[in-house]
Formats: sequence, structure tokens, C-alpha cells
Amino acid sequence: MLTQTLINIILSTCAVPSYLKNQNYIMMKYILFYIIFFISLSAYPQAKAPTHPPMKDYGLKEYIYLSKDLPRSENVPWRLVCQMPYNCHFQPWIQLESAEGKVIEFNSSNALVLYLTKTEKYTTISGDQTCEAKNWISGEGAIYTIPAGVTVKAVKYRETGYDTKFAGSFESNDNDYNILWKKGARTAYICMRDWFYDCPDRERVGFWGDGTPELNQCFYAFDTVSHALCKDLVLRPLQKGFYPGQQLEFLGEYGLWYYYMHTGDLQSIASVYESTRNFLFNTYKFGKKDQWFDWGKNIKDAAVMENCFMYIDLKTLKKIALLTGHATDTLAINTKLDSIKTTFNNTYWKGDYYMSTQVSTPDDRANAMAVNSGLAESSKWNAIYNNVLTKYTNASCFFDRWVFEALCKMGKEEYALLRMYNRYKTMIPASFTTLWEHYDRWWASWRDTYDEGSSLNHGWNPPVIILSQIITGVAPEEPGWKTFHVLPKETFLTSIKVVVPSVKGDVKVEIKKNTTEYSIALISPQNTNAIVGIPKVSFSSLKSIKVNGVTIWEGSYKGGVKGISWNGEDAGYIKFNAIPGNWNFAGTGTLPITSPKPEPAPASNDLVLAKKYWIATASVKDSTYFFNRSKIQIDAASAIDGDHWTGWRDRTRKQYPGQWYKVDMLKKQKFDKIVLDCTWAQWDTPKKYSVSVSNDDKNWSKPIATGAGALGITTINFPTQNARYLKITQTGTDTTYYWSVYELDVFRKR
Repeated sequence: MLTQTLINIILSTCAVPSYLKNQNYIMMKYILFYIIFFISLSAYPQAKAPTHPPMKDYGLKEYIYLSKDLPRSENVPWRLVCQMPYNCHFQPWIQLESAEGKVIEFNSSNALVLYLTKTEKYTTISGDQTCEAKNWISGEGAIYTIPAGVTVKAVKYRETGYDTKFAGSFESNDNDYNILWKKGARTAYICMRDWFYDCPDRERVGFWGDGTPELNQCFYAFDTVSHALCKDLVLRPLQKGFYPGQQLEFLGEYGLWYYYMHTGDLQSIASVYESTRNFLFNTYKFGKKDQWFDWGKNIKDAAVMENCFMYIDLKTLKKIALLTGHATDTLAINTKLDSIKTTFNNTYWKGDYYMSTQVSTPDDRANAMAVNSGLAESSKWNAIYNNVLTKYTNASCFFDRWVFEALCKMGKEEYALLRMYNRYKTMIPASFTTLWEHYDRWWASWRDTYDEGSSLNHGWNPPVIILSQIITGVAPEEPGWKTFHVLPKETFLTSIKVVVPSVKGDVKVEIKKNTTEYSIALISPQNTNAIVGIPKVSFSSLKSIKVNGVTIWEGSYKGGVKGISWNGEDAGYIKFNAIPGNWNFAGTGTLPITSPKPEPAPASNDLVLAKKYWIATASVKDSTYFFNRSKIQIDAASAIDGDHWTGWRDRTRKQYPGQWYKVDMLKKQKFDKIVLDCTWAQWDTPKKYSVSVSNDDKNWSKPIATGAGALGITTINFPTQNARYLKITQTGTDTTYYWSVYELDVFRKR
């Protein structure tokens, strides 16, 4: 990006002392990146807010948890931390009694909002009063800072958001994927408002890269009201120089054609034909640096990727040309398509993978797009799978969407689901209700390290698309869902239930399989034709297929059910047409039921101990640290306030033996498990730890548990204790990361 080039120029002309060459030097680059990044954004006009659907006001709501009981007044300044059930747009509200001239502060517990929204302040009048924040912010918790002598009687929050409903759903026998779908839908929703945001806290920029998957998710997660925001993105004027690689990603089947297939809105597609053609033929320049195709690791094979996306876009442009009276343009389009296809393999195929001279190792993103675009013939797929897609993870959680899709296209859906699980492994159990900007909060670009400034609610994550559209296999075949298909690629999942809110009405599909039967239950809406496929790969032997109890296939099509007709057989499926109605397809035979993925841990039935009145202390005093030019409070009490965005951190120096965090539970209690959550500072997990207990804060037991911390969340099990105090001592050394406890919970078996 231009941003990175400017950073390098600035730093190369500065005299940088040798002692800054390592981590502080990296931090300088990081700070410069954001300064220049936001300056550069101001040069590009942003999308205009849509005029159609208004924002929805959900009204004042009760928080689900308060760190302190109300009404309350203290003789020193204090903080009240409040929890909401999920990440949302909200405005804090407070009812209080006060003398005149006291200053109340309120903000989100998500420190990233400080990039855009300063902490609001309210100066009290005398007596009873209420106040509501003027600006909406986002997060899963609110922090009220209360002066001494002020009595807080009640607090609430007003939730607002884009006026659309969560109309789609996905459920399977594997709860890991259910969690990913739900978090993905919540993330997409929180990134919708004036336009498709990249995130609602730090930037709110209308990038095409973020907008593409967010548009896609609307058709599987939300009702048709959301289509207005999708239409705005389709009609948004293209902007020369504003990350042209992202616009290239949008102008083909993943953006323009995706919108058309799901809505049937030919008028909008026709209105952008000329600007799309001009961008593809005149504006976009091959070989330019910093086109931006992905955050991901810097081993970006952009030369291969831009050829693939251009090829996809030109095929889409040709289809639009034929639909909108521009058939004469197809000669030039075909010429450009043929040019790419003729030279692609000769230029980039290296015998086992695709690679340009820009990189020294093959890139999973580039090779995935070669498959998705159709430029890689099926004869090359095994080599790409074995030599690249199973060995490299350069893609960010934005671009992995296309890696997952390529794997499924190649018939490697089992590995696609495994890759998804492994890459999202730290997001699945996290207490955050949304999906993050980077896997493991790791900036995988030129700054190869933990990224404290990355958002924990980034709309570009693809599980909703992959699980509903590809794994369940529900997608339109004709524009506006006139014809759609149900072609599952469920692999090791044994049950799936989805609702897809199409423009024709809800499409409901339920898939179940055991060792002898594979069933697809379909409820299809009026004015549609469904193509339903029984996947042959799911069987070791397939004997017969019934529809609503009537055998219609036994090695060949027999018919016999009104409303069902033969659609054909290919390498993957035995397919039938179905008119609107309720249908149950059941294939009988022999099905291998195995899974290479570990089953999700069952939901814990342990009782979490109430901690509102506990007293926490630590080896370093309460303090603050600077984040985005603002002071963030870090104290021991913040790690037991119920909010996983606030916490205790030892910022005096990196991890060293002897650090400790202690809790007084005020009375003896039985417990057998401690969970340390440092997901906000993912890599600040204890290098090593030791746990001891006491009843008098003087005589401490020998260690009841020792071990090493896990990334993000550390679960510590031990024999049942009956004690008042517990202390976790950090016994390891880490020269890179601090030790943080963002939330601590203590459990006992019921």
C-alpha cells in the first residue's frame, strides 16, 4: 500500500537510535501506519448513507450484568462496568442524584472506539436527573466513571442498528460451526449501518474488500430489507486509486453477479455496466504495487491473483453485456479473456503450483483463485491441494473464504471444514460474540506480531457464506431464486438444519444421515423450482432413493411422484427437480460415518461462583497505560468485573517469575477450576503458572496446579479445594509479551 511506502520513506530519513531498532521501532512503524492510513482515507469520498431503511431503535434495555449493585454512592471516584448480551451499537443511559457540577463519563469497554469517539462527559445539575449519551458506540459492555458523592440509581442502554432481522440460521451436530455461523452473522450485522463498515469501532470505512463478504452474508443471515444496503454498494461509484484490488474482487461473481443472482435486480446491474467495463478495460492497471488483495501475510502473489479476478470479472461482464443490450462488446471481452487464458498457464504454472516472480514460495490465495476462476484445469487440482493448500496459510480470515471455496470445488470439503476449524480455533471458545479482524489477533502483514489495535468485530469473516451456501449447498441457479439448488457437501457433519431467507421466501433444508440413510427435507417457497442432489460421495454404496416415501430411483430414475422430475446424474450427485412444497428425499445404502475432527467439548455444567463482592490484588499497583493517546485503566478489580474487554495487566515489564494475582472470595468456598481469559491481549497468557490457596492470606498451600498458559483462554483444573483465597503466580519468562488477566472465573461442580 501507499501507506507502507510512506512509512519506509519517513523512517529511512530519520535517525533511529540502535536501541529503538527492535520492538520500539516496530511500534513506531505501527503508529505511523495508522496516522498515514487515516490521512489517506480522507482523500477518498466515502459511500453516502442510504436513504431507504431507517435505523432501528430497540429502545432502552437492561444490562445483563452490573459490576456493582445499585443504587450506589461512594466517597471516592468509582467505576461501574455493565454488560450487554452481545456486541451492538448502543448509547449508555444513566439515572442519578447529584449536586451540581459533577462530571460523569461513559464509554464502551471496547477501547478501540477511542479511535473515532471520545469518551462522553455529562455535567450534573442539582437533584434527580437522567442522561443519555449523544453518540452511538459499539461493544459488549459500558463503563461509567462516577465522581464521589453521586448516587447512581439506574443504568440502561439504548440499542440501535440497521433495520433488518436475523432471518437466516444454521445448525449442525457440531457446535463449533454453529458458534462460527452465529458469531459471523452478529459480526456482519454490527458492520451494517450507513454503509458496510469494515468495523464499527476503529474505522467505519466503506472498503469494497469488506463490503463484498458482508453483501454476500446478507442473503443468508438477514431478511430482504438488508438488500437495500447491498444495492447501495452495487451502485456506489468506483474510485480510482482506492485499493483497486478490492474493487476487482467485487466486480465479478462475488459482488455484482452475486447480488443479481440473489435479487434479480437487473436494473441496478445494467446501470453500472459502463463504469464496470471502463474500470476493467481502462482504469485497472496490471502489475501496480499495493493494489491490496488481502491483509494476510506479505507473501502475496498479486500477479496471479489479479489475473484470476480479472478473468472472473470479464466472464461476469460478458454475461451482463448479453443481458443489457451490449452484445457488441463481447468481441472485445472475449479477446481479453482469451489473452489471459492463453498466457496464464505458460506464465505461472511451475509443475506443482502457480507462482509468479513476485514471490519465492507458492501462495495459497493465488492458487485458490486459479481453481475458483477456472484457469486451473482439474488435472492440476491434486498438485495444488498437496503442495499448496494443505501447506500454506498466508490468507487472512478475509481471503480464506476463497481458499475454503476452492477446496470445496476440488472435492476437498472435509479439509475445508478442518481448515476453518483450525484457523478459527481461538475465536470459537472466546467470550466475544463477534469474529475478529485477524486470526489469533496476529497482524500477518509487514508487522508480523500481535496486533493490539485490530478489531474484534470485522465483517469480512466468511463462515456464514461457506456453511450455508457451500457446505449445506443452498444457492440460486437463476436470478432472483427462480431456480435454486440444494447440493450438500456436508462431509463429516451428520445433521444440518438451515433457513435461507430468499427473495421468494424462506428456503428450509434439513439434512440427516446415519450408516444406512441420507435424508434431505426441503420446504421450498412458491414460484421456485428446486434442484435437489443426493451426494454420491456420502455413500460407499447407494441402493435407492425415495421421495415422501415413494421409491423414485433404483439405479435409474423410475418417477412416480407428482411434482418431482429427473434432472440428471453427474460425478457428484443424483439430481431431481422439485416444485414448491414440502419434500423429503431419502437415499438408502451404506454410508461411512467417520470424522477426523475432535467433537466439541460438551457444554460445561459447572457452577460459576458469584464474584461481584470479591477483592482482587496483584503484584503491581493499579495504573494506566496509553492506548490511542488515551489512558486505559488497568487494575486488579477489572479482571473480576464481568467484562472481558477490561482487565489487569502488568505493564512494568515483560513476563518474569514472581508476578502474582490474588483473589479474596470473602468466605471459604469449594472450587475445582479457574479460567483465565486474556483474549483481548491474546498473547499475554502466562508462560508458566502455579496456583495456591489459603484461608488467612498468610499460610499458603503448596501448588495445587502448575502448567503453561494457553493462547487466549487458560483453563486450570485441580482437586476440589475449600478455601477463601486463591493466588496465581506467574513462574515463567517471556521477553516479548506482558502478563494479562482480562477476566477470571472460578468454578465448582454442581
